[in-house]
Amino acid sequence: MLGDIGTLVLQGAMISAVYALIAIGFTMIFGVGGILNLAHGALIMAGAYLFAILVRETTVSWISIHPVIAFPLAVLGIAGLSWGLYQGLVRWVEENVVITFLATVVVAVASTELVIYWFGSSPIGMTLIGGAINLEPYGFNARPRYVEFAGFVVSWIVIGLLWYYITNTDDGRSILAASMSERGAQLTGVDLHSVRSKTWLIAGALAGIAGIFLGSTGSATPLMWLNPLALAFIIVVIGGIGSIKGSVIAAYFIGFLEQFTVTFIGQGFRGILSLVVLVLFLLLLPQGLYGREFVHD
Repeated sequence: MLGDIGTLVLQGAMISAVYALIAIGFTMIFGVGGILNLAHGALIMAGAYLFAILVRETTVSWISIHPVIAFPLAVLGIAGLSWGLYQGLVRWVEENVVITFLATVVVAVASTELVIYWFGSSPIGMTLIGGAINLEPYGFNARPRYVEFAGFVVSWIVIGLLWYYITNTDDGRSILAASMSERGAQLTGVDLHSVRSKTWLIAGALAGIAGIFLGSTGSATPLMWLNPLALAFIIVVIGGIGSIKGSVIAAYFIGFLEQFTVTFIGQGFRGILSLVVLVLFLLLLPQGLYGREFVHD
């Protein structure tokens, strides 16, 4: 029993770290532009596949670079892809919420079909960091991999840097101001187009990092983005739309809740308790834990 609880804490902390990255990017775009960006899931998948292309000789024969170099290149590539998606498509339709939502859905579906066409539907394995730790001699029924520890550490480094950027720089404070009140931000001289561009760039980078760790701990598949994106939506609602702090807290709550379900109830019930919590929040606390930070006008 004690070993199961220890395993729950360990695995819950690791998967929650990745969920937090996904949810923060998702909520930043919704908080600043009011856009429900389904293409965020496609960027997660693209991060995993781009990293696989860069490190695997068998994916593209003439490209094979060290994972340490491939990691930042893949993150920058997905950040640029996200920025390009905003500049080339979303900015022209963002005033219409329905069309923007449908446009991101089309991008997500089209990206999935393109990946199936180019790489097939079979899972693609990749390695960011090899090796694992056997914790069974210490009473834990788990063999966590080094890449999972790396995901946890990288997640908190990124969240810390993003929090510093948001709260201690003029650029970051302009994003925070726009997420709280677009009209108020404009009255203080904030360039909303510039703020939205930066937001998409940051969200893309977070999606790329999350995709690489999800692909490295499991494998890259065309539909690998569906479950994380659904969880991100639940996390954002619970944490409060537009709130980075709320997303982090809710990500760990949902991550541990999922791990609790898998450990003590069964794999088949995974996700059910999260949906129950979502319904309870929608009924009792629809603005989420920190929803007061978001005022859309």
